[in-house]
Amino acid sequence: MAADFMVYSFICFFVGKFIANFLMTRFSANKVLMVYSVIGCLVLLYTSFVPDMTALWAAVSVSLLFGPCWATIYAKTLEAVEKKYTETAGAIVVMSIVGGAFVPAIQGFVSDVTGSMQFSFIVNLFCFLAIGLYFRGEAKIEAAEEKESAAAESQA
Repeated sequence: MAADFMVYSFICFFVGKFIANFLMTRFSANKVLMVYSVIGCLVLLYTSFVPDMTALWAAVSVSLLFGPCWATIYAKTLEAVEKKYTETAGAIVVMSIVGGAFVPAIQGFVSDVTGSMQFSFIVNLFCFLAIGLYFRGEAKIEAAEEKESAAAESQA
């Protein structure tokens, strides 16, 4: 039965990726990721604290929100770097995947300490929170740049 949930999780991942790709053609990638992060935090709160089978489905459904994260974070990071440092920045971002390997270990530790695998999903909430805060900052920078650009155009 657990393998079935993993398959459902993969399906959610790919569906979420397609939805995000569509949304990013209509809206700023920063805003889409920020909203995905807020929804992810809410779903993970539900997963961590609701003591019934719906929490399991919430844990599976959070995979909908993982789809656009890696590719968008990678692209946005490389956009922010000077061209001559793109190769090095790309390598650093790829190496940060190793950092992602620590999250399951931390989640396991929280599960062991608290005696609750369900509560340990709170660790993932903090990851979504960090992503949301990053893209909130990026959205603010983007809005300021758009405002400056509009002001410059109106003066010209």
